[in-house]
Amino acid sequence: MASSSTPANSGKTPKPALRILCFGNSLTAGYPADNPYGIRLKEKLEEVFPHFVKGKEKGGKNGGGVEFDVDGVPGDLVARGSFLGRMESAWQQAEHPYDWTIVLGGTNDIGWGVDTDQLIEGLKRSWDIPLSKGGKVLALTIPETKYRSAKLEESRNKVNDAIRGYKKKNFFHFDLFNAIPYHSMPAGDRPTYWEMDGVHLTAAGYDLMGEKIAEALVRILRLAEAQDTEISEIVTDPRQRRAIEDLIVEEERGDHKLLSQGYIIVRKRDLD
Repeated sequence: MASSSTPANSGKTPKPALRILCFGNSLTAGYPADNPYGIRLKEKLEEVFPHFVKGKEKGGKNGGGVEFDVDGVPGDLVARGSFLGRMESAWQQAEHPYDWTIVLGGTNDIGWGVDTDQLIEGLKRSWDIPLSKGGKVLALTIPETKYRSAKLEESRNKVNDAIRGYKKKNFFHFDLFNAIPYHSMPAGDRPTYWEMDGVHLTAAGYDLMGEKIAEALVRILRLAEAQDTEISEIVTDPRQRRAIEDLIVEEERGDHKLLSQGYIIVRKRDLD
């Protein structure tokens, strides 16, 4: 498992402001570019939330900063491979619990023709490990590849629909399938973001992946902060306060207009 930081001593180090486990297969590992999306994810989160970094600079008891571990094994299968065992080990060996576990798996299963019901069940079991330990999960839908067939696309769509439709406390999803397309991407842009094999991403592609995932997490974290803060304490203008309150209400109702604006729908009960 690759980590963004190494403890300076054998004693237990202070917990960072935000700990993230990037878990999955080759797309999580950043193969073959050796550029995991977690690198850009960390950069973007610390840009948006500078108080995370300030906590680290001041040497606070929580350490500060965003820390991520990468546990991605190229070729691993969810239903038949080491996926579940690795997830268990990652949590057992963690010095501090993870706040978020970002899970991406299933590309290899679909390629090998694994039964989709088994794949979906395997994903649910993998999500339940961090959820059962008090962590939050951001599940990524399976991205497309350049290979097309009716059976392959039917299988991937079924799994992605299951990911999008799963409901559980502290579970969220991000639609990576739509965020970084292959076939609908302009042909001139593909060499920038996709490897020639049409399965893996380039270094720039993994940077883009990190940015897209960071945008989703930022929306979730900002909404959580807004809902946990008395708005009148930070906003004095009645019109601004009302606008923020309306946004929170629309988020909780799942207003369809927010989807067209690129918002991820997060309900307060999922953040409690």
